[in-house]
Amino acid sequence: MRDMVLVMNFDDTASRAVTRKLRSERIFCKIVPGNMTLESIQAQEPLGLLLAGGITGQTPAGLDKRIPSSGIPMLALGDAAAMLLEDLGGQVGEPVLQGAVMELSYQASPLLRDVENGERLLQCAREMTLPEQVKPLCHAQETVIGFSHESLPLYAMQFEVEQNDPDGSMILCNFALNICGCTAWWDEDAFVSRAVEEIRRLTGDGYALCAMTGGLDSGVSAMLAHKALGDRLKCVFVDTGLLRQREGDDFIAYYRDEIGMDITRVNAEERFLDALKGVTDPEQKREIISSLIRQILLEEEAKFGPYSAAIRGTSCNDVMFGNQPIAPAIGADVPLIEPVRDLFKEEIRSVADFLNMPQDILSRQPFPASGLALRILGEVTAERLRTLREADAIFRSELNRSGNAKRLWQYFAVLLPMPGNEQEDVICLRAVHASERSQSYAARLPYDVMENVMDLIQRDLPQVRRVVYDLTPSVRFSGVEWQ
Repeated sequence: MRDMVLVMNFDDTASRAVTRKLRSERIFCKIVPGNMTLESIQAQEPLGLLLAGGITGQTPAGLDKRIPSSGIPMLALGDAAAMLLEDLGGQVGEPVLQGAVMELSYQASPLLRDVENGERLLQCAREMTLPEQVKPLCHAQETVIGFSHESLPLYAMQFEVEQNDPDGSMILCNFALNICGCTAWWDEDAFVSRAVEEIRRLTGDGYALCAMTGGLDSGVSAMLAHKALGDRLKCVFVDTGLLRQREGDDFIAYYRDEIGMDITRVNAEERFLDALKGVTDPEQKREIISSLIRQILLEEEAKFGPYSAAIRGTSCNDVMFGNQPIAPAIGADVPLIEPVRDLFKEEIRSVADFLNMPQDILSRQPFPASGLALRILGEVTAERLRTLREADAIFRSELNRSGNAKRLWQYFAVLLPMPGNEQEDVICLRAVHASERSQSYAARLPYDVMENVMDLIQRDLPQVRRVVYDLTPSVRFSGVEWQ
């Protein structure tokens, strides 16, 4: 058996929340699809399953009906509790408690050790009719909020674990430690050791090829591979010319000159500008850039000869949101190693910190795979790239100088043509906070800071006619970008 819990994803936000909570308690878990088959689950040998549902009042679907009777301990949260109850032969009615703070009373159970009766906000709780061998575990007034099975290790609660939620965290720990038998072994040291061991095992005696983008995910993946393989790691960095100010040079200065990685830098700015000439549609820009990067990687790959493995910087965020990093091994029949695939962005930063990577790399802002091309509305030209780079650098510099950057999740500049005069530009500034439920809100930046940013931009970039600030909230993190 492997010392871990699988988090079955029936709601993206809930899955991320419980995974972060468990890992913060040093309990290893990873997110898997909610429709994963029993055979696939058994192949991973988890000590337990956590069904992470939302709080919509709708019963999710997709759970393999054989899983509840498999003997694997299971905890269903939120809407997943209703799904589990129906699979056990119970009935679920309409929501009876919505958005109400209720007094909860718990029954004695290993799941609820050290959890005391108390108030809790119930976003959505539905009436439950329990079948035989299923007993109530928690009530809110007369409504059953949670249940357990008398002979199988099955538990459920009709609420999510919230951001600041000691009782919810205790329930998760009780499930993982007391019921599943997990141990608290997970930390950055353990992760790095396992990642290095896995890279060595899959690479064998040959060498690995890694495409580096300039971002943190591929950077940490390459650092782990370098730690595992040393000179047997070969890296390719395609400099598209679409990066932020000095990023390409800073990238090479650290990874190649300071760390000593074997990196081939392909300066391809002219190729990308030629390919993007006259293109204004964002999706077409993405397709052109992605296709050209792959083409260049294929050209470089052919120069290296046979290799044993490919390293790719896929993160948990990429998996959940459908982003697909570009690998160098296009069509090559070698193992694809994704060292940080199970980690969230903040966990990747923690690993980078553990590896003693410098602060300017750790704190680097999230960046679209297509670079600044998607932060330019309209055609991408060398002049417009220069304008956006300088405006973006001014904005980032002033936020760092004033101390405001520390409390922000993301901040950047966007360039668009001035209405009625495309020879002049508008710079739109964007700075957001992130919330627990994949939402982002515009930051309330000090007026004097914003005024100073505007003055500096218009002083250094006379072609910028207007500087504006985007106050629009975003429902999902992906909506932070303009395109």
